[in-house]
Amino acid sequence: MTTQSLRKSVLDIGQRIGRPILVPPGAKFVLMALCTLPVAVVGLSASTTAETLSGPLAALWLGLLPVALYRRWATIALLFVAAALLFLTLLALPFNSTAFIIDFWTSTLMLVLALPRRQPT
Repeated sequence: MTTQSLRKSVLDIGQRIGRPILVPPGAKFVLMALCTLPVAVVGLSASTTAETLSGPLAALWLGLLPVALYRRWATIALLFVAAALLFLTLLALPFNSTAFIIDFWTSTLMLVLALPRRQPT
């Protein structure tokens, strides 16, 4: 595989996926904002360091959410914050604890809601 063909395939993938669409205001935006509440409660009532880290990640998500209404980079950053919270939950929290269950399901929902949609062509 040459560099030219690799570059062409990467550009083709980017063209098929398209640019990410901004987060639309409305019910989905409110649901994305409400997703931070359970994670923030776990972070504020934490007894371990791993549980404490979910609080700042929830604050980062909530801080990036209004920016994602206007900027595409914030839409992509929401994906990374949700993925980081899910990664932290799976690796650091004790399995089947209350904090694990709350953070796992909430971060999964955050990740699904942050997935980019295709632009209508």
